[in-house]
Amino acid sequence: MRIRKLMATTLAGGALTAGLAMATATPATADGNTAFETDCSPGEVCLHYNSSAYGYGAVLVQYGWYSDYAGYTFRAGKNGSAGAGVDVKNNAAAVDSFTGSTFRVFYNSGYNCNVACQDIPPYYTRDLNSTMKNQNASGRTI
Repeated sequence: MRIRKLMATTLAGGALTAGLAMATATPATADGNTAFETDCSPGEVCLHYNSSAYGYGAVLVQYGWYSDYAGYTFRAGKNGSAGAGVDVKNNAAAVDSFTGSTFRVFYNSGYNCNVACQDIPPYYTRDLNSTMKNQNASGRTI
């Protein structure tokens, strides 16, 4: 009997803990990023509001391909809050790649390189060049 009571108490406590964890988990935002993700991890690319000379500032953690940065905003992260809340489209100054593929930033939406684009090598951090700085509309690995 004592063992059953101990097991029932343990199971009930585990269910309560799981329920609390789910109730307090940070929900995903409309831009697909979760509030706690303010730094790049393997397989991700980060766009920064500022260039390296200004400490990078706020960040967008990008998963996969974004055909249009409209509607996405920068968040405060480990490199500061400068630019937090600002739209990502046409406001990025640097890119930090944690992927094994080249990442391309496009001047136009829809991965259109007719005007300009810039490649970021795998596992590199680069400031966007003078044509692309604050002229970023989409991005994907190539």
